[in-house]
Amino acid sequence: MKIIKRTALVAAAAAVTLVLAACGSNSNPLSGGSAAPDSGGPIVVGSANFTESEVLAELYSQALVAKGIKASTKPNIGSREVYIKALQDKSISIVPEYIGNLLLYFDKTSTASTKKEIEAALPDAVGSDLKVLKSSAAADQDVYVVTKQFSEQKNVKSLKDLKPIASGLVLGGPTELQDRAYGPPGLKELYGVTFKEFKPYDAVAVKVKDLNDNKIQVATFFTTESVIADNGYVELEDPFSMILPQNVVPLVRSDVAGNDKAVAALEAVQAALTTEDLTALNKKVDTDRQNAKDVAAEWLKSKGLV
Repeated sequence: MKIIKRTALVAAAAAVTLVLAACGSNSNPLSGGSAAPDSGGPIVVGSANFTESEVLAELYSQALVAKGIKASTKPNIGSREVYIKALQDKSISIVPEYIGNLLLYFDKTSTASTKKEIEAALPDAVGSDLKVLKSSAAADQDVYVVTKQFSEQKNVKSLKDLKPIASGLVLGGPTELQDRAYGPPGLKELYGVTFKEFKPYDAVAVKVKDLNDNKIQVATFFTTESVIADNGYVELEDPFSMILPQNVVPLVRSDVAGNDKAVAALEAVQAALTTEDLTALNKKVDTDRQNAKDVAAEWLKSKGLV
């Protein structure tokens, strides 16, 4: 089943990647020049366009600065297609990543499904110019949820339970989900689930409101987002392991990987970070409206890393 999952979606996923690459091939997505830390130059830590990635970027950057390394951040770059290109053209030096989705980005035919298998496959998959450091115990899975009321009324507790009713339901998630192997293509291939409509969202608050108002019936979140517990959402089981393990890992340029001082600083953060920490840090930014930079600084201090 897992082999079918990886191979049947290759053509569609590859086509999407080619289109996105073509759209950005004529310009630097960050217009920032080279940020590679050659000869002791500054390190630029980029982030994707969601809270947790921005917080992780701040953790990495501030940990580097605490060790006397010149570092800064470029937050909210965009989706994986954009920030990987930024790494490759040296606009940034480091970006926080997630092992399962990172592997599938570089190797869409991979059949790796466990954390150990994914970690073993990643070094070759990312190529010689990029390196992955040690992954953290902290993980953040994509997850499909429904409201408690919907779960009880429709007897839905698993992704496979959606098959008989999906044709009348609307799925909500980030724009890029519609083309991911763990999005609608994977749901159709593995679970026979085809939704009536996919509705893209950029703002989490709007997605939450629409789910609570029954404008959408199923939505995706990250497991470390506090809105899941705050709203009592039911996380749907994934018996066919469509969503791979997603432990946090720094993806760095090879020149950063050769800087022992930088690597030690980054891996100290990785070793101290937990999934519970990620959830708490996200809530401070998203719910308590604290600044990501301040939240990261407080956590680093509490762990003795600054």
